[in-house]
Amino acid sequence: MSKTILFYWGKGAAIRVKLLNEIYKCNKNNHPCYLNLLAEKVGLTHVAVKKHLDLMLEEEYIKEINPAGKPVYIELTEKGKGVLKEFKKERKEM
Repeated sequence: MSKTILFYWGKGAAIRVKLLNEIYKCNKNNHPCYLNLLAEKVGLTHVAVKKHLDLMLEEEYIKEINPAGKPVYIELTEKGKGVLKEFKKERKEM
């Protein structure tokens, strides 16, 4: 997998990795995952988290399960799972 600027060199990359990890935890445990929950878990405003989620949605690392719903539930795509797996592998190698 090629390294993407969103997760390696871009401003806010570390936050996006944290968000991917939180979304993964929710999905793994079959818990709903939505904007305000993520904001609470990473300690940012919902506005800041939305900007990060919008970038990840655009690049197809995450997807909205119910785009017209309130709240909008989020899950990882295969692409998102792949980049998260890559980060976990790199941590083990350190």
